Amino acid sequence: MRVLWFTNTSSCYKRGSANCYNGGGWISSLEMELKKRADVELGVCFYANFVSDLKKEKQDGTVYYMLPRPRKTVKYILETIVSKPEITTYKHEKLAIPALVDIVNDFRPDIIQVFGSENIYGLIADYVSTPVVLHIQGILTTCLNAFLPPFVSWPMYIRQDRSIRNILHRISDRIAWKRNSITEQRMLCTIKNFMGHSIWDERITKLLNPKGNYHFCNEMLRSVFYDSSERRLSSKAVFVTTISSPLYKGFDLLLKTAQILKGVMADFEWLLFGDVNPKFVERVFNVNHKEVNVHLMGVASAEQIKDALLSATAYIHTSYIENASNSVCESQILGIPCIAANVGGIPTVINDGLTGYLVPANDPYQMAFLMKFLAEHKEVNLEMGKRAKEVAMKRHDRAAIVNRVMEIYAEILSKE
Repeated sequence: MRVLWFTNTSSCYKRGSANCYNGGGWISSLEMELKKRADVELGVCFYANFVSDLKKEKQDGTVYYMLPRPRKTVKYILETIVSKPEITTYKHEKLAIPALVDIVNDFRPDIIQVFGSENIYGLIADYVSTPVVLHIQGILTTCLNAFLPPFVSWPMYIRQDRSIRNILHRISDRIAWKRNSITEQRMLCTIKNFMGHSIWDERITKLLNPKGNYHFCNEMLRSVFYDSSERRLSSKAVFVTTISSPLYKGFDLLLKTAQILKGVMADFEWLLFGDVNPKFVERVFNVNHKEVNVHLMGVASAEQIKDALLSATAYIHTSYIENASNSVCESQILGIPCIAANVGGIPTVINDGLTGYLVPANDPYQMAFLMKFLAEHKEVNLEMGKRAKEVAMKRHDRAAIVNRVMEIYAEILSKE
C-alpha cells in the first residue's frame, strides 16, 4: 500500500545534525513503526523553511517532499489584509494547491492522510481522486473562539507593546487565524473520512460534516516515554506543565493558581516548559512568575521533560481549549497524576477522581486545592498515578495503534 502523508512537522526527516522541534512527536513515532512493515510504502510532505524549491529525498525507506512556502507578492499580501477572510481563503487555496497536486501525481498514493486541519493540505481532497483521511489534531475554529482569556480584549492583545512591527504582526496573525479557520471549515465539509482520538473531536467533526465517516484512533507518544522508568516522588511539592505561547494555553490560569497556592503552601516549585512569553500576561494580571514559585524552563527535549515528570507531584494542564493532549498522556504513561481544565477532549483521557482530576476552565481555586491535596496525600497520589499508567499503557500501545491505522486505511479503500 502506497501512503502519502501531509504533515505540519518534518516527522523523521533528518537534516544534518539539527535538532527538530519537539511538537508533533507522535507522527514521527507512528512513522518509525510503519517503516517496519513490508506492506507499506510511505511518502511524507511538509513545508520547510530551509528550501527555496521543491526537494525530494529518500531516507530509511521513506520518500520526503519538502515544500517552500508559497511565494506571496506584495499585491497578494495587501489584498489579504483589506479583503474579507471568506475571500482570502480562496486566494490562498489557488496559490498553494498546485504544488500539492504535483506531489500526489509524483508519488501516486493509494491513500492520503492529512495530519491536522491547521494547514491547507486537506483541501487537496477536492483536486484528486485518491481517498483522503484527515487526522484531527486541534481544531482552529474552536481555538479562535477561546483565543483570549478572561479580562483580555483584542485591542489589548494587539497593542500590548509599542512596537509597530509587533502590532502589525499580531494584526496579521489574527487575520490569518480567521482565514485559516474558514479554510478549516471548508476542509471539514470537503473531506469524507476523519480519524480522531476523543469524543470531543468526533462531535465537532460530525457537527461540521454530518455525512463524514469518523474513525477512532489513539495516538502514539514520543518513544522515550515508553522506555522503562521509575517514579521518584519528591519530598518537596513539584508541579510540571508543558504549554506553548498562545494565550488560550492558559498561562494566566497558571499564574493565578500559583498565586493562590503560595498563600496556602509553604514550599513548592512549578516547572513550566514551553516557549511562553510572560510579560503581557503578567502585566494584565499583576502577577510575576518568579514571585509565585514558577520557573520558566523554555523549550526542552522529551528526555528533559520526562526526567522532570518522574520526580513531579503532579502534571498540571491549564489550556482553555484542547484535544486529548499528548502532554497529559505522556505524564500518565509515567505514572504521574494529572489535574487539568475540563475542556475539549481532555475528559476522554482523564477519568475524574480515578486517573486524575478535572476542574472547570478558569477555576484557579479548585485547581490549587487539588494540587495541595495531592502534595499532602502521598498514598492517594501514588495510587492515582498507578491507575493512570495502566490506562495509558493500553491506550498508547504501539502495535495496537499501527494495526488500527492499517484497519482504517483498508476500510476506507474498500468503500472507494
